[in-house]
Amino acid sequence: MNATTEQFTDVENPRDLPTALLSAKTGAELLDISIRHWHQLVADRRLPAPIHLGRSARWRLRDVEQALDL
Repeated sequence: MNATTEQFTDVENPRDLPTALLSAKTGAELLDISIRHWHQLVADRRLPAPIHLGRSARWRLRDVEQALDL
């Protein structure tokens, strides 16, 4: 068991977990849509704008869930 795994083994409250960040690929896979459709939903403002980390774009899972009203 590595340090990262041990860090989360005793988490009882999901709010204690770090905020999950999704790539467009992962987000599209979760919604079972194409990456192109994912980006179209972002352009249409049906999904939130990404957070830019250097050259990478990521979306907060909670913001995506909230936008989809899950």
